[in-house]
Amino acid sequence: MTLEPVHMKEISDIASEIEYAYTEKESQDIFEIFKRLADLRQDDKIILKAAGKLFRAAADIRRMSLEEDEFAVTYSSDSGSTNPILFERGLFLDICHSAMASTPTDLELHRKRTIVCTGFSSGKKTKLPESENWKTFDEGFGRSKVIQIDPSVLKIRAGRMVHDYSIYASESEHILWTQPEMDKNGFFIMDGPVYPKQLMFWMGTNSDKVLVRYDKNAKKILQNYIDIMDFHLENKMPVVGFVKNPAETQIINLLREKAKEEKIFTELPWATDTQLFKSFLKPESEIDRDKTARKEEQKNDEQKNGEQKNDRQTRFTITYSNWFLQPNQFYDSEIKANSPLVDETLSRKFDDEDYLPVFFMVRVPFDGNYIVFKIESLYGLIKDEDMKKKITKKILYELAVGKVPETLLKADSIAKISVDEKKEIRELFTKDRAEKSYNEMRWGDLDEF
Repeated sequence: MTLEPVHMKEISDIASEIEYAYTEKESQDIFEIFKRLADLRQDDKIILKAAGKLFRAAADIRRMSLEEDEFAVTYSSDSGSTNPILFERGLFLDICHSAMASTPTDLELHRKRTIVCTGFSSGKKTKLPESENWKTFDEGFGRSKVIQIDPSVLKIRAGRMVHDYSIYASESEHILWTQPEMDKNGFFIMDGPVYPKQLMFWMGTNSDKVLVRYDKNAKKILQNYIDIMDFHLENKMPVVGFVKNPAETQIINLLREKAKEEKIFTELPWATDTQLFKSFLKPESEIDRDKTARKEEQKNDEQKNGEQKNDRQTRFTITYSNWFLQPNQFYDSEIKANSPLVDETLSRKFDDEDYLPVFFMVRVPFDGNYIVFKIESLYGLIKDEDMKKKITKKILYELAVGKVPETLLKADSIAKISVDEKKEIRELFTKDRAEKSYNEMRWGDLDEF
C-alpha cells in the first residue's frame, strides 16, 4: 500500500475543510434554469430545443422490470481496440475488432467479426498493405482491412486520429455487414453516440494541422453512418446510442454566459451538462433530504430514520427527462450549413432534419450511487410520437432489468481486446519495435482511449 494512515488522515483533513456554500434559493433555481432548455439559443442559432413538452418523469424499477419487452430481438454493437501503438520508426497503428450481439443469442451473428488496422506515418518509408477489398478469414465469418491515413492531412493528434479512424471504420463497417440479417421488428443499441463525434468535430473544424475533412477514408466513414441511419429510417426500426459517460459542456457553458449577461439566476455550480441534468433529475424526496442534510450537521434519530425511508423510495426509481434536439452540438452555424453529414458528396435518402441527433437523459441507481446516461437517437424516428414512446419505454425496461442493457454487455464481452491480448499483438510486429513510455513500463496498459 502506498498511502500510510498518516497520509489518509491528511487527505481526510483537506476534504473536511472544503466549504460548500448552499442556499435554498439555489435548489429552486434549478427548475427556472431548466425551463430555459425548452428553446436555448446562441444568437439566432438553436443549441437545444425540447422535442415536445419539457418534463421530468420517474419510473418504478420493480414495476418496469415486470413489463413485457415489445421487441422480439435486441441487437448491440461494440468494439475493442489495441489503442494506438507508436513504433520506433514513427509509425502509429491501431487495430480495432468489432462484433454484434443479440438477445436472444444468435451464435452465427456473434461469430462474425470485423478487424480494421489503421496506420499513419509522417514519412514515406513505411507502407501499409492497404487495399479497397476485404480479406476474409474464419470460413467467411471474419473479414479484415488495412487503412492508411494520408500523411499530408495530419500534423498533430496522430495517435488520437488513428484510434478514431480504426474504431469508427470497424464499427460502422460491421454494422453495415450485419444489418441485412437483422429482424426489422428488433431494436438496435449502439455503444456510444449515434454518430462518430470525434471525427465529425475535426472534419468541421477549420484547422491547417488536422485536415481530415479532405481525406477519402474519413468521408467513407461518414457515409457508412448515414447508410446505417438510412436503414433504420427506411425500415422504421429503432436505433439508439447508449452514452455511458456523457461529458459535454456546451449547454452549461451557454447557460453560464446567459447568467452573466442577463443576471437571470445565481452562479451555476455544475462543470458539465451531465451534472446539470443529474441535479434536475433528483426525485423530490431526495432534494428535501439534501436540504435537511446541509442545514443541520447534527441529525437526531428521527431525521436519520426519515432519510432511510427516502433512500428506500429513491433506490427503486429511475428518473428521466423529455427528448431534446441538439442541432448545433459541434459547430458554430446550422447543421445544414456546416456539418460534414450534409456534405454534397455524400448520399442520403431522407430530409436533412431526419438525421438530426436527439437525446434524453436518464438517472439510474447504480451500486449505491446514481449514474446519468445519455440516450441518443434520430429526429426522423422520434418525431413519430408512438415511436418516441416505444424507444423511451424500451430503454427504461432495459435499465430496470439490468444496470446496462444486457445485449450491450454481451457485445462488449465478445469484442473487448484484453490487456494480455494487446501485449501479444504488440509482440507480433517483429520488424519494428513498439515505443514504450515510462507510464506503460511502470503501470502497464492504461487504456487511456
